[in-house]
Amino acid sequence: MFLFIFVSNWSGALLPWKIIQLPHGELTAPTNDINTTVALALLTSVAYFYARLSKKGLAYFGKYIQPTPILLPINILEDFTKLLSLSFLVFRNILADELIVVVLVSLVPLVITIPIMFLGLFTNGIQALIFATLAVAYIGESIEGHH
Repeated sequence: MFLFIFVSNWSGALLPWKIIQLPHGELTAPTNDINTTVALALLTSVAYFYARLSKKGLAYFGKYIQPTPILLPINILEDFTKLLSLSFLVFRNILADELIVVVLVSLVPLVITIPIMFLGLFTNGIQALIFATLAVAYIGESIEGHH
């Protein structure tokens, strides 16, 4: 997933909208679409639950009623917030980066916006690293059993 996010976002950082005319749309980063980031977060969640179930078995579901059954809704909500935070993390930052480049390209000459485009490469790398680190941390947490 790290390599997918890192490499695929180069198109959005290096080829901003309206500079290269394509016959059928524009070339943007795939993580500019919320569906892509939700799919990546769902893959991470599947790996999270698989690792947890393979390590703990059906005793995994006991974590939802710990320390008291009253906390069941909050513990379930915790798993969904991990999914939402992963999906929105990359989406919002890549979308904001592309929107800034589009506005700058339309307002000022291209020479001024080229350093901003290369800064987008750095931003994309950081986003890929953060996503991969959080995914590994969530999966590692599920195996360790720390809550």
